[in-house]
Amino acid sequence: MGFSLSVLGKFFKLGLEPDVFTFTTLINGFLLENRVAEAAALIHKMMMGGNCQPNVVTYGTLVKGFCMKGNNSAAIRLLRKMEEGACKPNLVVYSTIIDSLCKDTLVDDALNLFSEMMSKDALCKEGMVVEAEGVVEMMIQRGIEPDTVTYSSLMAGYCFRGEMEKAQKVFELTLSKGSMVNVVSYSTLINGYCKHKKVDEAMMLFLDMSHKGLVPNTITYNTLLDGFCKTGRIQDAQKLFSKMQSCGQLPDAQTYSILLDGLCKNRQLSRAMQLFCEMEAKKLDIDVVIYSILLEGLFITGKIESARDLFCGLSSKGLRPDVRTYTIMINGLCIGGLTSEAKNLLVEMEGKGCSPNGCTYNTIIRGLIRNKETSRAMVLIQQMVEKGFSADASTTELIVHLLSKDEVDPALLPLIK
Repeated sequence: MGFSLSVLGKFFKLGLEPDVFTFTTLINGFLLENRVAEAAALIHKMMMGGNCQPNVVTYGTLVKGFCMKGNNSAAIRLLRKMEEGACKPNLVVYSTIIDSLCKDTLVDDALNLFSEMMSKDALCKEGMVVEAEGVVEMMIQRGIEPDTVTYSSLMAGYCFRGEMEKAQKVFELTLSKGSMVNVVSYSTLINGYCKHKKVDEAMMLFLDMSHKGLVPNTITYNTLLDGFCKTGRIQDAQKLFSKMQSCGQLPDAQTYSILLDGLCKNRQLSRAMQLFCEMEAKKLDIDVVIYSILLEGLFITGKIESARDLFCGLSSKGLRPDVRTYTIMINGLCIGGLTSEAKNLLVEMEGKGCSPNGCTYNTIIRGLIRNKETSRAMVLIQQMVEKGFSADASTTELIVHLLSKDEVDPALLPLIK
């Protein structure tokens, strides 16, 4: 550590700024020498400094140090500080403290922290549903009754994995508790069914909750609307939209964007434009996301000129196109055979401080290949790789198809290597 701190001194003499990795390494070094107070002082200095804030690894390192010293209360205080700030604790931070509490035979405290972690979906969101099951079973065995949020978190985990039968069983368990059943329980399961395109099952749950006197909220309606739109059932989506309003539940901007997207993707542009006018009349916040949906709808119906006009008019509305807006434009122009214009747009977006992402590169590369401009596509493939992006499944399939032909395009020869 002596030499390490000398190197840190050299940093400052040379006018170099230590980054979060530098400080985290030093904090770890202090902890290895059992100098917890100095490690804590360094993280405090980082927090006060403003320029180099600790990240989740930095916090996790100090939490581990407190736990190694048996100072669980200090570890929990740091956990609470993380929860209040911008850098939220992850599964590792929670697990470190829980492990320490168990080793100190504070099992009830450990289980309570487990329950709290479950309520934040920490286990289920990280795909650790088996561990989550164990936690719930342990809670019940020790007489700690899981609440609706805990059960909903477990349901969400099953839904995320597509294990809808298990999610349904957990839901039925909440039903058996009587007073525990609420809109959250229903909405979680409805969302799972919709995500896996089982909209009829989701609708049955929706009707069941209404029969039980539970009032569906905007989130529930939005979830079902999204399910109907993604399965091409636009008429059902429009009926639900009308029912929502007749039941006194006001659609929000998200509701309108879901239905607008569904109408556009199903080539019902005139109805989409009516809905857009309705949004304007209600003075809803129409952001660049809504305009991007409309742009996609115009391209789907072959209205390239209208799409170009709408895009060019965004700045007059005080809106800046984001990476998705540019990608939609590039895709539409490529489909229309206007590859040079699409390439110019790629250059323009970078010039305006909107960096293309992997999706943007894959979109224009596919567009160039489909328009038989393989050489230009190869230049962009190289550029994409240099920027740390890679070909997605659709682009790879297209390239493999070209390579499998009897006569391989000479421009593609570098890819064979």
